[in-house]
Amino acid sequence: MFELKTLNADIHILGGGPAGLAAGYYAKKRGLDFLLFEAGDQPGGNCRTLRLGEFLFDTGAHRLHDKDPEVTCEIKGLLGNELSDVAAPSEIFFQDEFFSFPLQMGNLVKRLDRKILLQIAAENLRVKRRKPAASFGEFALNQYGQTLANLFLLNYSRKLWGADPHQLSTDVSGGRMKGLDLASFVREVLLGKASRPGHLDGSFLYPKYGFGMIVDKMSEFIGSKRIRLNSRVSRLVHSRGRLVRVVLNDDAEVEVSTVVNTLPLTLSAKMLDPPPPPELLAAANAVKYRNLILCVFGLDRPSFSPNASLYFPGAEFPFTRLYEPKNRSRHMAPEGQTAIVLELPCFREDAVWNMSAEALRCSVWEALQRVKPIAEGEVVCFATYKLSFAYPVLEVGLVEHVKRLVAYFQTFENLHLTGRSSLFRYVHLHDLFKAGKELVLDLPHAEG
Repeated sequence: MFELKTLNADIHILGGGPAGLAAGYYAKKRGLDFLLFEAGDQPGGNCRTLRLGEFLFDTGAHRLHDKDPEVTCEIKGLLGNELSDVAAPSEIFFQDEFFSFPLQMGNLVKRLDRKILLQIAAENLRVKRRKPAASFGEFALNQYGQTLANLFLLNYSRKLWGADPHQLSTDVSGGRMKGLDLASFVREVLLGKASRPGHLDGSFLYPKYGFGMIVDKMSEFIGSKRIRLNSRVSRLVHSRGRLVRVVLNDDAEVEVSTVVNTLPLTLSAKMLDPPPPPELLAAANAVKYRNLILCVFGLDRPSFSPNASLYFPGAEFPFTRLYEPKNRSRHMAPEGQTAIVLELPCFREDAVWNMSAEALRCSVWEALQRVKPIAEGEVVCFATYKLSFAYPVLEVGLVEHVKRLVAYFQTFENLHLTGRSSLFRYVHLHDLFKAGKELVLDLPHAEG
C-alpha cells in the first residue's frame, strides 16, 4: 500500500519506458516537481538489456543512429566513453543465400538467377508509379514489381505484422529500400555495374554493456525518489475536461494536476472513468498490438555470424530476425563465447504465445540448423522472454482510429501524450528524446 502523501507532485508521468524516461530526464534538468509511475519492477519498458548467465542481450535489436546532434550529445553526456561507433552489416537469409540488407542492387545481381533478374527488370519497366498506393502490398508491387516484392517484401511483412500486406498501411515501408531505383537496377543487370546506396544499415552507435545502459543512466539521473516502480495505472478518473485522479494497482488514488501519458492509447481508453463514448472504445478495440517472444541461446563458440542482424522472410522460419549482441559490443558475452537472439512476433491469442520454453526451443531449433549448424554440446544456456505490446500493427484505416482517439484525449486540458505507444508513431530513441524535451518546455510548470 502506498503512502498517498508521497505521491503528490506537480507532474505525473505514466509509464517508465524510453518516452516516459525522456520526459522525466528533461523535467529533472529543468528542476520541475514530478513523479514517474512504472508498472514493472524496473524502468525501461521494452528497451532494456537483460542477462542470461554471463550473456547480455537487449529486448530487441536496438541501435542508436546519429540523426540528431543535440540528442547524440545528450546521450554521450550520459554514457561518456561507454558509447562506441559500430560497423556491423545486416543480411537477409533467403533460399539458403545471404543477401545484403538494406537490399543492394549489386548484391542482388550476384546472388539471383539471371532469368529472375531480367524478369525483375522487365516488371520494373512496366510499373506505373503515379497513382498513390492504398496499402503496403500495393506500394511494394507498384514500386518493385511482383517478383522482387514477393521475394523479399511481402512475405516478411506478413510474418512481422501478422496481416496481409494489402491490409497494411504504406507507413510500414520505412526508408530502407531507397537504393532500389529502376535506373540503377537496369544498369547493373544489363551492364554489370555494381553500386552501393549512400546509407548503410550497419553503421550506428551502441553502449558498451547494451542498449539498456541508456535507460539505466536516464533513471539514475532522474533518481529513485522520483520513479515509483510496481505502480500499475489501473484507472484514469476525469471530470469536466480534466484528469483529476490516477488509480494505481486498483486501490491507491492519486490526485493529479498535470499528466504526461506514454501508455498504449488503447489501454488508456479502457482505463478512463467514466468511460469514453462507445465509438471511441470501438476505435480502441480496432487497434491491434503485436507481441514479441525472444528465444536466447548462449553458445560456446566465439561467433555465429559477422552480422548485427539477420532477417528471415521465408515462412519455413518461425522467427523474423536473429541478432548477435556480441557484434554490437564484445562486452555482451564472455571471451570465446557468443549469444544469439531469435525474435518471434505473434498476437496474444496465437498458440505460440502460450508455448513453454522447451516447446519454443524445439520449434526454432530445426530451422536454426538451416542457417548455420549448431551442436547441442555448444548450447551453454537457453531461455525465452515474452514482451507484450511490442509494437502496434499499422493497418489500413488505423490512422482514422488513432486520430479519433488522440483527438479525444487531447480534449483533457491537463493531459499530454508522448511516445510510440501513446501516439502510434513508429519513432526511434532520438525522436523520443526530442519529443520529451519539447513536451517539458510546453508544460505549464516549466515557465517557473
